[in-house]
Amino acid sequence: MSIRVLLVDDHPVVREGVRRILERERDMEVCGEASNGEEALLKAAQCRADIALLDMRMPGLGGIETLSRLRQGFPQLKVLCLTLYGGQYLTQAIAAGASGYIIKEASSEDLLSAVRSVYQGRPFVHASLSGKLLDQFASLVREGKRSILSQRELDIMRLVALGSTNKEIAGRLYLSETTVKREVRSIFDKLDARDRAEAVSMAYQKGLL
Repeated sequence: MSIRVLLVDDHPVVREGVRRILERERDMEVCGEASNGEEALLKAAQCRADIALLDMRMPGLGGIETLSRLRQGFPQLKVLCLTLYGGQYLTQAIAAGASGYIIKEASSEDLLSAVRSVYQGRPFVHASLSGKLLDQFASLVREGKRSILSQRELDIMRLVALGSTNKEIAGRLYLSETTVKREVRSIFDKLDARDRAEAVSMAYQKGLL
């Protein structure tokens, strides 16, 4: 079964390049294209995409507003943000419900990895932006902000936001994979989240990341 992707970018050359990358893969297909936010909302209703690959800066309806409307109108649709502008919109995008964030300078391999990760319900943030997330987390710790999550859960949540698997988290934090799975379930319960992407979004909305 193919991963159905809706491309949303106001530059035809970018859309064509991304289309070629995706359609070389047996498990992916581009089911629609849009050059602005308004068109994206119409195409999302028509092509039943699994993922919208969304530019963050377009004329007319902006990327964040488009993202919010897509998530509201099509809850099953996951949104992977694609941008030239580094971490400028990162926090807003994740808070608005984005499942991933990748820069246009990323390699083809990173783009494909991002699409597959998001499709599987795992949030993806490009490695070049991980420092921004780490800085935000460090700032939260310094401020001593009260949290509904324990310190261990916050440590795990930070790595979840970076797209780490349970096995990778276990290795980084010197925990068993069983413990990580239990803590992740606890995080989901506390944040009322159904999957990792939603947990990251809720954590941003609550000021935990």
